[in-house]
Amino acid sequence: MNAPFVTILFCELLGSAALFDREGDDAADAVRREHFAALRTALAAHGGREVRSTGAGLMVAFSSAVAAVRCALDMHEEIVALGRLELSVGLDAGEPLPDGDDLYGTPVRVAERLCDSASAGEILASEVVCRIAGPRLDAPIRPAGALRLRGIAERVAASRVGGDAPAASEALDEPRQIDVVVADDQRLVRAGFRVILEDEPDIRVVGEAVDGRGAIDMVRRTRPDVVLMDIRMPELDGLKAAEQLLSDAALDTAVLMLTTFDRDEYIYEALRIGASGFLLKDAPADRLLDAVRAAAAGDALLAPSVTRRLIEQFARTAPQTPGAVPAALKELTERELGVLRLLARGLSNAEIAAELVLGENTIKTHVARVLRKLGLRDRVQAVVLAYETGLVTPSGDPDP
Repeated sequence: MNAPFVTILFCELLGSAALFDREGDDAADAVRREHFAALRTALAAHGGREVRSTGAGLMVAFSSAVAAVRCALDMHEEIVALGRLELSVGLDAGEPLPDGDDLYGTPVRVAERLCDSASAGEILASEVVCRIAGPRLDAPIRPAGALRLRGIAERVAASRVGGDAPAASEALDEPRQIDVVVADDQRLVRAGFRVILEDEPDIRVVGEAVDGRGAIDMVRRTRPDVVLMDIRMPELDGLKAAEQLLSDAALDTAVLMLTTFDRDEYIYEALRIGASGFLLKDAPADRLLDAVRAAAAGDALLAPSVTRRLIEQFARTAPQTPGAVPAALKELTERELGVLRLLARGLSNAEIAAELVLGENTIKTHVARVLRKLGLRDRVQAVVLAYETGLVTPSGDPDP
Protein backbone atom coordinates (compact mmCIF):
# COMPACT_ATOMS: atom_id res chain seq x y z
CA MET A 1 0.00 0.00 0.00
CA ASN A 2 1.23 3.51 -0.76
CA ALA A 3 2.25 5.90 1.96
CA PRO A 4 0.08 9.02 2.16
CA PHE A 5 1.21 12.41 0.93
CA VAL A 6 3.63 13.66 3.60
CA THR A 7 6.36 16.23 4.11
CA ILE A 8 9.82 14.86 4.90
CA LEU A 9 12.26 16.83 7.06
CA PHE A 10 15.96 16.00 7.30
CA CYS A 11 18.11 17.88 9.79
CA GLU A 12 21.80 17.55 10.63
CA LEU A 13 23.83 18.92 13.51
CA LEU A 14 27.00 20.52 12.18
CA GLY A 15 30.23 20.72 14.17
CA SER A 16 29.77 17.58 16.27
CA ALA A 17 32.86 15.85 14.85
CA ALA A 18 35.08 18.81 15.81
CA LEU A 19 33.45 18.84 19.25
CA PHE A 20 34.43 15.18 19.83
CA ASP A 21 38.02 15.96 18.79
CA ARG A 22 38.16 19.06 20.98
CA GLU A 23 36.36 17.95 24.16
CA GLY A 24 36.51 14.15 24.16
CA ASP A 25 33.82 11.51 23.87
CA ASP A 26 31.96 11.95 27.15
CA ALA A 27 31.64 15.75 27.06
CA ALA A 28 30.82 15.83 23.36
CA ASP A 29 28.21 13.08 23.70
CA ALA A 30 26.51 15.05 26.49
CA VAL A 31 26.28 18.07 24.17
CA ARG A 32 24.96 15.89 21.36
CA ARG A 33 22.25 14.38 23.60
CA GLU A 34 21.19 17.84 24.75
CA HIS A 35 20.82 19.00 21.13
CA PHE A 36 18.93 15.87 20.08
CA ALA A 37 16.54 16.37 23.01
CA ALA A 38 15.83 19.90 21.75
CA LEU A 39 15.18 18.63 18.23
CA ARG A 40 12.79 15.94 19.48
CA THR A 41 10.93 18.43 21.67
CA ALA A 42 10.31 20.60 18.61
CA LEU A 43 9.15 17.71 16.39
CA ALA A 44 6.79 16.43 19.09
CA ALA A 45 5.28 19.91 19.47
CA HIS A 46 4.45 19.99 15.75
CA GLY A 47 3.14 16.44 15.37
CA GLY A 48 6.14 15.00 13.54
CA ARG A 49 6.92 11.28 13.45
CA GLU A 50 10.59 10.44 13.86
CA VAL A 51 11.38 7.92 11.13
CA ARG A 52 15.01 7.38 12.00
CA SER A 53 18.15 8.96 13.42
CA THR A 54 21.10 9.46 11.09
CA GLY A 55 23.58 9.74 13.96
CA ALA A 56 24.18 13.44 13.33
CA GLY A 57 20.53 14.31 12.76
CA LEU A 58 16.96 13.13 12.26
CA MET A 59 14.52 12.18 9.51
CA VAL A 60 10.94 13.19 10.38
CA ALA A 61 7.61 12.78 8.55
CA PHE A 62 4.71 15.26 8.85
CA SER A 63 1.14 15.06 7.55
CA SER A 64 1.16 18.88 7.19
CA ALA A 65 3.72 20.90 5.23
CA VAL A 66 3.00 23.93 7.42
CA ALA A 67 3.77 21.95 10.57
CA ALA A 68 7.01 20.67 9.02
CA VAL A 69 8.30 24.13 8.14
CA ARG A 70 7.29 25.58 11.49
CA CYS A 71 9.09 22.69 13.17
CA ALA A 72 12.22 23.42 11.13
CA LEU A 73 12.11 27.07 12.26
CA ASP A 74 11.66 26.05 15.90
CA MET A 75 14.47 23.50 15.65
CA HIS A 76 16.76 26.23 14.35
CA GLU A 77 15.85 28.55 17.25
CA GLU A 78 16.41 25.78 19.80
CA ILE A 79 19.86 24.97 18.44
CA VAL A 80 20.86 28.64 18.25
CA ALA A 81 19.81 29.06 21.89
CA LEU A 82 22.03 26.16 22.97
CA GLY A 83 24.95 27.84 21.22
CA ARG A 84 27.28 24.88 20.69
CA LEU A 85 26.36 23.32 17.33
CA GLU A 86 24.61 24.51 14.17
CA LEU A 87 21.78 22.99 12.16
CA SER A 88 21.02 22.44 8.48
CA VAL A 89 17.54 21.39 7.30
CA GLY A 90 16.05 20.09 4.04
CA LEU A 91 12.34 19.56 3.28
CA ASP A 92 10.41 17.95 0.44
CA ALA A 93 6.86 16.61 0.08
CA GLY A 94 5.34 13.74 -1.84
CA GLU A 95 4.33 10.10 -1.57
CA PRO A 96 7.33 8.12 -0.30
CA LEU A 97 7.34 4.34 -0.36
CA PRO A 98 7.00 2.43 2.94
CA ASP A 99 9.48 -0.15 4.20
CA GLY A 100 8.14 -1.21 7.57
CA ASP A 101 8.34 1.90 9.75
CA ASP A 102 10.90 3.45 7.39
CA LEU A 103 10.25 5.47 4.23
CA TYR A 104 12.22 5.78 1.01
CA GLY A 105 11.80 7.17 -2.49
CA THR A 106 12.11 10.53 -4.21
CA PRO A 107 10.79 12.86 -1.45
CA VAL A 108 13.15 11.25 1.05
CA ARG A 109 16.18 11.53 -1.24
CA VAL A 110 15.40 15.14 -2.17
CA ALA A 111 14.91 16.21 1.46
CA GLU A 112 18.16 14.50 2.47
CA ARG A 113 20.13 16.09 -0.37
CA LEU A 114 18.65 19.53 0.35
CA CYS A 115 19.83 19.09 3.94
CA ASP A 116 23.31 18.16 2.66
CA SER A 117 23.34 21.28 0.45
CA ALA A 118 22.13 23.65 3.17
CA SER A 119 24.70 25.77 4.95
CA ALA A 120 24.91 26.03 8.73
CA GLY A 121 21.73 27.62 10.04
CA GLU A 122 19.98 27.29 6.66
CA ILE A 123 16.59 25.72 5.83
CA LEU A 124 16.11 24.63 2.21
CA ALA A 125 12.58 23.66 1.13
CA SER A 126 11.47 22.30 -2.22
CA GLU A 127 9.05 24.16 -4.46
CA VAL A 128 6.10 21.92 -3.55
CA VAL A 129 6.61 22.52 0.19
CA CYS A 130 6.79 26.29 -0.31
CA ARG A 131 3.71 26.27 -2.55
CA ILE A 132 1.60 24.48 0.07
CA ALA A 133 2.99 26.06 3.24
CA GLY A 134 4.18 29.48 2.07
CA PRO A 135 0.88 31.39 2.34
CA ARG A 136 0.49 30.32 5.98
CA LEU A 137 3.99 31.19 7.17
CA ASP A 138 5.19 34.41 8.75
CA ALA A 139 8.81 33.57 7.94
CA PRO A 140 10.38 35.03 4.79
CA ILE A 141 10.99 32.75 1.82
CA ARG A 142 13.70 33.43 -0.78
CA PRO A 143 14.10 31.48 -4.04
CA ALA A 144 17.36 29.53 -4.07
CA GLY A 145 17.07 28.59 -7.76
CA ALA A 146 17.21 25.17 -9.40
CA LEU A 147 19.80 23.25 -7.40
CA ARG A 148 21.99 20.41 -8.61
CA LEU A 149 21.77 17.82 -5.83
CA ARG A 150 24.15 14.89 -5.43
CA GLY A 151 22.71 11.64 -6.77
CA ILE A 152 19.64 13.29 -8.33
CA ALA A 153 19.68 13.63 -12.13
CA GLU A 154 17.35 16.60 -12.51
CA ARG A 155 17.74 19.98 -10.84
CA VAL A 156 15.40 20.70 -7.93
CA ALA A 157 13.74 24.10 -7.47
CA ALA A 158 14.12 25.20 -3.84
CA SER A 159 13.82 28.19 -1.53
CA ARG A 160 15.49 29.36 1.67
CA VAL A 161 13.10 29.68 4.61
CA GLY A 162 13.65 31.98 7.58
CA GLY A 163 16.49 34.38 8.26
CA ASP A 164 16.18 38.11 7.80
CA ALA A 165 13.31 39.46 5.72
CA PRO A 166 14.30 39.85 2.07
CA ALA A 167 14.99 43.29 0.70
CA ALA A 168 12.29 44.87 -1.45
CA SER A 169 14.23 44.08 -4.62
CA GLU A 170 14.36 40.36 -3.82
CA ALA A 171 11.02 39.86 -2.09
CA LEU A 172 8.77 37.16 -3.47
CA ASP A 173 5.62 38.07 -5.37
CA GLU A 174 2.44 38.10 -3.33
CA PRO A 175 0.65 34.72 -3.48
CA ARG A 176 -2.04 34.55 -6.17
CA GLN A 177 -5.50 35.30 -4.80
CA ILE A 178 -7.79 32.26 -4.81
CA ASP A 179 -11.49 33.09 -5.16
CA VAL A 180 -13.91 30.56 -3.65
CA VAL A 181 -17.69 30.01 -3.71
CA VAL A 182 -19.25 28.00 -0.86
CA ALA A 183 -22.42 26.03 -1.70
CA ASP A 184 -24.22 24.34 1.21
CA ASP A 185 -27.83 24.41 2.39
CA GLN A 186 -26.78 24.77 6.06
CA ARG A 187 -26.06 28.36 7.06
CA LEU A 188 -23.77 27.44 9.96
CA VAL A 189 -21.67 25.19 7.71
CA ARG A 190 -21.26 28.02 5.19
CA ALA A 191 -20.31 30.42 7.95
CA GLY A 192 -17.74 27.99 9.34
CA PHE A 193 -16.07 27.49 5.99
CA ARG A 194 -16.01 31.25 5.39
CA VAL A 195 -14.25 31.85 8.72
CA ILE A 196 -11.58 29.23 7.94
CA LEU A 197 -11.02 30.37 4.36
CA GLU A 198 -11.00 34.11 4.89
CA ASP A 199 -8.46 33.81 7.69
CA GLU A 200 -5.93 32.99 4.94
CA PRO A 201 -4.17 35.88 3.16
CA ASP A 202 -4.43 34.24 -0.29
CA ILE A 203 -8.08 33.04 -0.17
CA ARG A 204 -11.25 35.10 -0.61
CA VAL A 205 -14.87 33.91 -0.46
CA VAL A 206 -16.68 35.69 -3.31
CA GLY A 207 -20.13 34.14 -2.89
CA GLU A 208 -22.41 31.62 -1.21
CA ALA A 209 -25.28 29.45 -2.41
CA VAL A 210 -27.95 27.43 -0.60
CA ASP A 211 -28.75 24.93 -3.38
CA GLY A 212 -27.41 23.50 -6.62
CA ARG A 213 -29.15 25.97 -8.94
CA GLY A 214 -27.93 28.88 -6.87
CA ALA A 215 -24.40 27.45 -6.96
CA ILE A 216 -24.44 27.31 -10.78
CA ASP A 217 -25.69 30.89 -10.97
CA MET A 218 -23.15 32.17 -8.42
CA VAL A 219 -20.21 30.44 -10.13
CA ARG A 220 -21.19 31.77 -13.56
CA ARG A 221 -21.47 35.30 -12.16
CA THR A 222 -18.31 35.38 -10.02
CA ARG A 223 -16.02 32.97 -11.97
CA PRO A 224 -14.19 31.66 -8.86
CA ASP A 225 -11.10 29.44 -8.91
CA VAL A 226 -12.76 26.84 -6.66
CA VAL A 227 -16.29 25.98 -5.53
CA LEU A 228 -16.92 23.97 -2.37
CA MET A 229 -20.02 21.96 -3.28
CA ASP A 230 -22.17 20.03 -0.82
CA ILE A 231 -23.37 16.77 -2.39
CA ARG A 232 -26.89 16.81 -0.91
CA MET A 233 -28.78 20.08 -1.48
CA PRO A 234 -32.38 21.00 -2.41
CA GLU A 235 -33.54 22.03 -5.90
CA LEU A 236 -30.52 20.44 -7.57
CA ASP A 237 -28.04 18.18 -5.79
CA GLY A 238 -24.35 18.97 -5.72
CA LEU A 239 -23.26 16.21 -8.10
CA LYS A 240 -25.64 17.36 -10.85
CA ALA A 241 -24.67 21.00 -10.28
CA ALA A 242 -20.98 20.08 -10.41
CA GLU A 243 -21.48 18.11 -13.62
CA GLN A 244 -23.10 21.12 -15.30
CA LEU A 245 -20.30 23.42 -14.20
CA LEU A 246 -17.50 21.04 -15.18
CA SER A 247 -19.01 20.45 -18.62
CA ASP A 248 -19.14 24.21 -19.32
CA ALA A 249 -16.10 24.97 -21.50
CA ALA A 250 -16.43 28.70 -20.70
CA LEU A 251 -15.65 28.06 -17.03
CA ASP A 252 -12.31 27.26 -15.42
CA THR A 253 -13.56 26.52 -11.91
CA ALA A 254 -12.39 23.51 -9.92
CA VAL A 255 -14.99 21.68 -7.80
CA LEU A 256 -14.37 20.24 -4.34
CA MET A 257 -17.21 18.00 -3.16
CA LEU A 258 -18.21 18.10 0.52
CA THR A 259 -20.37 15.66 2.43
CA THR A 260 -21.10 14.13 5.80
CA PHE A 261 -21.43 10.73 4.11
CA ASP A 262 -18.24 8.76 3.37
CA ARG A 263 -19.80 6.59 0.65
CA ASP A 264 -17.73 5.21 -2.19
CA GLU A 265 -20.46 5.67 -4.83
CA TYR A 266 -20.51 9.42 -4.13
CA ILE A 267 -16.73 9.63 -4.36
CA TYR A 268 -16.57 7.68 -7.61
CA GLU A 269 -19.28 9.75 -9.29
CA ALA A 270 -17.61 12.98 -8.16
CA LEU A 271 -14.31 11.88 -9.67
CA ARG A 272 -15.95 10.63 -12.85
CA ILE A 273 -17.40 14.04 -13.61
CA GLY A 274 -14.07 15.76 -12.93
CA ALA A 275 -14.19 16.97 -9.32
CA SER A 276 -10.80 17.89 -7.89
CA GLY A 277 -11.33 16.33 -4.51
CA PHE A 278 -13.76 14.90 -1.99
CA LEU A 279 -13.76 15.97 1.65
CA LEU A 280 -15.84 15.18 4.69
CA LYS A 281 -17.30 18.25 6.35
CA ASP A 282 -15.49 17.46 9.61
CA ALA A 283 -12.07 17.38 7.90
CA PRO A 284 -9.37 19.39 9.72
CA ALA A 285 -8.98 23.00 8.62
CA ASP A 286 -5.46 22.36 7.27
CA ARG A 287 -6.77 19.61 4.99
CA LEU A 288 -9.52 21.88 3.67
CA LEU A 289 -7.01 24.64 2.93
CA ASP A 290 -4.58 22.23 1.27
CA ALA A 291 -7.44 20.91 -0.88
CA VAL A 292 -8.49 24.41 -1.98
CA ARG A 293 -4.93 25.36 -2.90
CA ALA A 294 -4.33 22.05 -4.70
CA ALA A 295 -7.56 22.43 -6.68
CA ALA A 296 -6.71 26.02 -7.62
CA ALA A 297 -3.32 24.81 -8.87
CA GLY A 298 -4.99 22.19 -11.09
CA ASP A 299 -4.28 19.15 -8.90
CA ALA A 300 -6.62 16.53 -7.47
CA LEU A 301 -6.40 15.84 -3.76
CA LEU A 302 -6.63 12.05 -3.60
CA ALA A 303 -3.93 9.58 -2.64
CA PRO A 304 -3.16 6.85 -5.19
CA SER A 305 -4.22 4.18 -2.69
CA VAL A 306 -7.70 5.76 -2.50
CA THR A 307 -7.82 5.95 -6.29
CA ARG A 308 -7.00 2.25 -6.55
CA ARG A 309 -9.70 1.22 -4.07
CA LEU A 310 -12.44 3.27 -5.71
CA ILE A 311 -11.66 2.53 -9.32
CA GLU A 312 -11.23 -1.20 -8.86
CA GLN A 313 -14.55 -1.43 -7.04
CA PHE A 314 -16.65 0.51 -9.53
CA ALA A 315 -14.88 -0.28 -12.80
CA ARG A 316 -16.25 -3.84 -12.55
CA THR A 317 -19.53 -2.53 -13.94
CA ALA A 318 -17.90 -0.40 -16.66
CA PRO A 319 -18.21 -1.61 -20.27
CA GLN A 320 -14.96 -3.10 -21.52
CA THR A 321 -13.73 -2.22 -24.99
CA PRO A 322 -11.85 -5.12 -26.66
CA GLY A 323 -8.50 -4.53 -28.31
CA ALA A 324 -5.01 -3.60 -27.14
CA VAL A 325 -5.48 0.16 -27.56
CA PRO A 326 -9.04 1.54 -27.34
CA ALA A 327 -9.96 4.12 -29.97
CA ALA A 328 -10.22 6.88 -27.35
CA LEU A 329 -6.51 6.42 -26.57
CA LYS A 330 -5.12 6.25 -30.13
CA GLU A 331 -3.33 9.60 -29.82
CA LEU A 332 -1.08 8.34 -27.03
CA THR A 333 2.43 7.08 -27.71
CA GLU A 334 3.53 3.66 -26.44
CA ARG A 335 5.38 5.32 -23.56
CA GLU A 336 2.30 7.38 -22.63
CA LEU A 337 0.11 4.27 -22.75
CA GLY A 338 2.57 2.53 -20.45
CA VAL A 339 2.47 5.44 -18.00
CA LEU A 340 -1.35 5.45 -18.12
CA ARG A 341 -1.50 1.70 -17.38
CA LEU A 342 0.72 2.13 -14.31
CA LEU A 343 -1.17 5.23 -13.22
CA ALA A 344 -4.43 3.27 -13.49
CA ARG A 345 -3.05 0.66 -11.09
CA GLY A 346 -2.83 3.42 -8.47
CA LEU A 347 0.94 4.00 -8.66
CA SER A 348 2.33 7.37 -7.64
CA ASN A 349 4.75 9.27 -9.90
CA ALA A 350 7.66 7.99 -7.80
CA GLU A 351 6.55 4.36 -8.22
CA ILE A 352 5.99 4.80 -11.97
CA ALA A 353 9.48 6.31 -12.27
CA ALA A 354 10.97 3.33 -10.43
CA GLU A 355 9.01 0.86 -12.60
CA LEU A 356 10.13 2.47 -15.87
CA VAL A 357 13.63 3.48 -14.65
CA LEU A 358 13.00 7.14 -15.47
CA GLY A 359 13.24 10.42 -13.54
CA GLU A 360 10.16 11.52 -11.59
CA ASN A 361 10.08 14.84 -13.46
CA THR A 362 10.01 12.90 -16.74
CA ILE A 363 6.99 10.96 -15.48
CA LYS A 364 5.27 14.23 -14.52
CA THR A 365 5.80 15.41 -18.11
CA HIS A 366 4.31 12.20 -19.53
CA VAL A 367 1.29 12.44 -17.23
CA ALA A 368 0.74 16.07 -18.27
CA ARG A 369 0.83 15.05 -21.95
CA VAL A 370 -1.65 12.23 -21.35
CA LEU A 371 -4.07 14.63 -19.68
CA ARG A 372 -3.69 17.22 -22.43
CA LYS A 373 -4.18 14.75 -25.29
CA LEU A 374 -7.24 13.18 -23.66
CA GLY A 375 -8.76 16.50 -22.58
CA LEU A 376 -8.83 15.49 -18.91
CA ARG A 377 -8.61 17.65 -15.81
CA ASP A 378 -6.40 15.43 -13.65
CA ARG A 379 -4.85 12.01 -13.17
CA VAL A 380 -7.92 10.64 -11.41
CA GLN A 381 -10.06 11.18 -14.51
CA ALA A 382 -7.30 9.45 -16.49
CA VAL A 383 -7.57 6.42 -14.20
CA VAL A 384 -11.34 6.30 -14.68
CA LEU A 385 -10.94 6.49 -18.47
CA ALA A 386 -8.31 3.74 -18.49
CA TYR A 387 -10.76 1.36 -16.80
CA GLU A 388 -13.85 2.47 -18.66
CA THR A 389 -12.17 2.00 -22.07
CA GLY A 390 -10.78 -1.40 -21.07
CA LEU A 391 -7.11 -0.41 -21.29
CA VAL A 392 -6.82 -1.84 -17.76
CA THR A 393 -9.12 -4.48 -16.30
CA PRO A 394 -10.57 -4.37 -12.78
CA SER A 395 -8.03 -6.98 -11.69
CA GLY A 396 -5.31 -4.40 -12.34
CA ASP A 397 -3.85 -6.21 -15.36
CA PRO A 398 -3.74 -4.53 -18.75
CA ASP A 399 -5.80 -6.05 -21.53
CA PRO A 400 -3.80 -8.38 -23.81
